Amino acid sequence: MMEHEDTLRATFSTLGGEVAPPNSHSAAGVIRRGRAVRSRRRTAAVIGSAVATAAVAALALAFLPGAPSTPVVPGPSLQTPSRTTTGGVSTTPTDVPESPAGSPTTTR
Repeated sequence: MMEHEDTLRATFSTLGGEVAPPNSHSAAGVIRRGRAVRSRRRTAAVIGSAVATAAVAALALAFLPGAPSTPVVPGPSLQTPSRTTTGGVSTTPTDVPESPAGSPTTTR
């Protein structure tokens, strides 16, 4: 049993003197990887929206009809003809009370 304890003591003393391996989860490393992921996502979003816009424009040009080759002839008017009357039209109002005597009248 004593030999086993001596072996453990020697092993732990050599391990205690060694330098620990670098920690891959340091705060700076996590921040750097997070920024890289965010940058890749942003780039992918911009590229994806540009490709989608180009695809919509290409489809619109391919499937929408072009300008007509012959000019369009206008059809008949849809407005109803208006009636004009010449008789019985009065430009002065009727049933207007007269001004009382002695009141000033304005003229323009």
